[in-house]
Amino acid sequence: MQRVLVIGLGSFGTALCETLHEAGAEIIAVDEAGGAIDSVASLASHAVIGDGTDPKVLAALDAGTVDAAVVTFGEHFEASVMAVASLKAIGTIKQIVARAETPRQADVLRAVGATRVIELEAEGGRRLARMLTSSAALDMVEFARGFTVVPWVAHGALVGQSLAQSGIRARYGIHVLGVRRKQRRAGAQTSDAVETITADYVIGSGDVLVLVGQDDAIKAFVHDVGDGD
Repeated sequence: MQRVLVIGLGSFGTALCETLHEAGAEIIAVDEAGGAIDSVASLASHAVIGDGTDPKVLAALDAGTVDAAVVTFGEHFEASVMAVASLKAIGTIKQIVARAETPRQADVLRAVGATRVIELEAEGGRRLARMLTSSAALDMVEFARGFTVVPWVAHGALVGQSLAQSGIRARYGIHVLGVRRKQRRAGAQTSDAVETITADYVIGSGDVLVLVGQDDAIKAFVHDVGDGD
């Protein structure tokens, strides 16, 4: 059984704990907020209120015995650096994963000991593309507070309109990362891959558009046009 230490229980960290629990991993969770700890208490073998950047707290959690540690702060870069450095100093943790918002932050986190850094926007696009080309269900994936990547199955009034005509970007401020077409283009090889598209792409019924935008914008869009289910 994998033992995973999760430091920070925002939306990302909580979702991570839920998925790890479903996968049968043993979870050790730490956060300074009691409410956050309460939300994962039933999932974790140990859920502790404390400062995950403090070497004394990590020692009390036996952090050196875990298979992997994930620093989920994201928006609090200084705390992420301190946590990664403290985990690296333990010397026995094979995987130290941290979140970054920019390539520069990613470089710093790697320099202080992270074995893998998740760069939110780039990782989100790649992960959604892999998900869309697999047999997995098309679930919304949230990678940062206020930022959402979601597959939308095209239907309704937007079908038959070009991307430019649809107003997805102009009206809602939502970007389209790509599309998995329901119907193959004439002469194209059979493929379920996500394609990049331009403004003249015409939305087809059943096409899966990969949308990225602020939570409120995505909610407004889905409210207006439906989620396609």
